Amino acid sequence: MKKYYLIPCLLLSLAISALPLRIHYTNDTHGASLPIEYREGEQSFSLGGYSALEYHLNQSRSQHPRSIYLDAGDQQTGTAFAARNINGVTGAAVIEVFNRLSLDVISFGNHEFDSSNSNTQALMQLSNYPFVNANLIRKDNGDYFGDSPYTILEREGLRIGVLGLTLVELPEKVKAENTANLQILPYKEAIDRHIEKLDRQTDLIVLLTHLGLPADSLLATELDNRIDLIIGGHSHDWLPEPLQVNGIYICSAGSRLAFLGSLDLEVENDRIASLNNNLIRLTPPPESYSSPLTDYVNTIEAEIRAELDQVIAIIPQDWIPDKFQETVLSRWMAEALKQEYAESQAPDIAILNNGGFRKIIRAGEVTVRDMHEMLPFENYVGFFTCTGADLITFLELNGTHMMTRPYDICQTSAPGWIDHICKDWHLHMHEPEYNLGAEILQADKIYKVVSHDYVIGQWQKYLGFEPQNASITNELIVDAMLRQIKHQYPAPTAENPR
Repeated sequence: MKKYYLIPCLLLSLAISALPLRIHYTNDTHGASLPIEYREGEQSFSLGGYSALEYHLNQSRSQHPRSIYLDAGDQQTGTAFAARNINGVTGAAVIEVFNRLSLDVISFGNHEFDSSNSNTQALMQLSNYPFVNANLIRKDNGDYFGDSPYTILEREGLRIGVLGLTLVELPEKVKAENTANLQILPYKEAIDRHIEKLDRQTDLIVLLTHLGLPADSLLATELDNRIDLIIGGHSHDWLPEPLQVNGIYICSAGSRLAFLGSLDLEVENDRIASLNNNLIRLTPPPESYSSPLTDYVNTIEAEIRAELDQVIAIIPQDWIPDKFQETVLSRWMAEALKQEYAESQAPDIAILNNGGFRKIIRAGEVTVRDMHEMLPFENYVGFFTCTGADLITFLELNGTHMMTRPYDICQTSAPGWIDHICKDWHLHMHEPEYNLGAEILQADKIYKVVSHDYVIGQWQKYLGFEPQNASITNELIVDAMLRQIKHQYPAPTAENPR
């Protein structure tokens, strides 16, 4: 009698051994509170915004009760919404949005460190979801920076381990002081500290990373089958079908909320038995859609519009950022910065990194919001001195960056320097004469440079020499550029209709 009773139980056990799970995921959302216009041929359409994310996320959740939502970092920086300072915390509005979206876990992106280390910690305190990270260590006490190296989520009998990693190049991506108190472990070393214990406690292990797709792919070659899945950000790749490297799946959902990743898994015997990925296009919700989240976003956006949406200038050409070559935008920025301080500081040259320019502004009207989103970082104007020989060292390094692209290049106010890099420097045919505008560069002369605190703090990366007599002002570079654009391209007024 017992034998006949056991057979159905065994069959039932086998039937339910494969447990389904839906993983929702985003990365590099960058404060994209409102829809963004895209073009395909002659057609244009809108994607994204927090309301669209909430609508599609709720739709998907309703279809699959066993689900989680993960974010691979860079929620911050890129819009006026993300730059909003609420009760002394820059980016607090973004945290509130993801609290309302019931995000389960996030890993640190580099842009979570843009304001200051204390601001990063304040963001963590405001969030209802944990910041997981296994490779950032506080130098003062040896603790992990973040809420924990990993967390374990439980969904109806399924245990999902989520371990976070942040790019080892973090100190190169933000102001030096923002990460000065952190030690960064190599990825594999950080994983090895926890993987054995985490594997014993879970049915599925996800690495939630902000490394970029090339680094994720390389890391996968070093791992074993205890790691099932990598959900990553930083390089803004969108993968309709997950990559599979060394038996490990890698997923990424693009950037700025064009898509919501939705990954359907079946987990069996501590492994992924089946997998299907879907990138949900975040089309606008129905016009009738409303929620407390949409009310919150609309309230913040109304405040921003009142403060920042006034037209301040009319520009004659498109301003299109490019990290690796001179543009109309980069040249204007460098020349305008030098001009802004010509009377008070008399700089000989301005130097700005092209990666600091972040928004396309089309010819025509420019608003205060446009300028803040063009220059979203809290960079402060700074000055230093150097020799002409130092500037030649800088030029050679800038030329290397232009050719090999390890970092963004720097734009200068000196005429023709980028052209020299392209045509002369790499040929080593002769010593070119570098024109500063009013004079030819002299190797033994001392020059004064206007720049900002990020370039000055990252001098090894951008300049190749240590700045002398460096001083940082309390003026944001965006404020200096606002004065210049109003002066050079003033918008018509009732008193001056042009």
